[in-house]
Amino acid sequence: MLKTLLTLGLIGLLAAALLSGVHLATRDRIASEQQRQALATLNQLVPESEYDNALVEDWFNAWISGLSAPSTIYRARMDGEPVALLADVITPDGYSGDIRLLVGLTPQGEVIGVRVLEHRETPGLGDQIELKRSDWIRQFDGKSLAQPPAQSWAADRRGGAFDTLSSATITSSAVIEAVGNVLAWYAANRENAFEIRTESKDSSTSETRDGNNP
Repeated sequence: MLKTLLTLGLIGLLAAALLSGVHLATRDRIASEQQRQALATLNQLVPESEYDNALVEDWFNAWISGLSAPSTIYRARMDGEPVALLADVITPDGYSGDIRLLVGLTPQGEVIGVRVLEHRETPGLGDQIELKRSDWIRQFDGKSLAQPPAQSWAADRRGGAFDTLSSATITSSAVIEAVGNVLAWYAANRENAFEIRTESKDSSTSETRDGNNP
């Protein structure tokens, strides 16, 4: 019996070591692919012709209320002047879990556009948040905390100003509230959002928390 238990324990340790090795070997590759996808989507919101800086080098982390932390904030500039801020964020409130979004804002705080990067929502229902499935996500274009007012950043079925996807109220609300949270964060950090020092790829020290200056 003891020999059997020791054998099983050894097998468990070897399996754990193997899984850990696979995770370490693929972690950077997965992160790189996620960044590549985000930047490809970013160029849907802000064409490459409209900025001249290296977005992968002009970013910082921010803690945004209501969203999984930290969020990655990219900044587009032309000749050093702010063009757009693009927030790569995750809301944990989807019907089937996390929904990863890219939210583009003008320096004035208006939504350029919103795109879904990753989700596990129900096919035929919650997946209508994807632009290739429907135009629902376009309702945020041009909106701000002033239009509609901040208190109206909710699904229409909850008394807000935004349309709800049929049979996907939880999914819709998660996205609506996430975009509203990004706008609220930017309103509190607008004065310094384009001034926070750029992080290196292995640094996570430059962060803003819930609207407070770093």
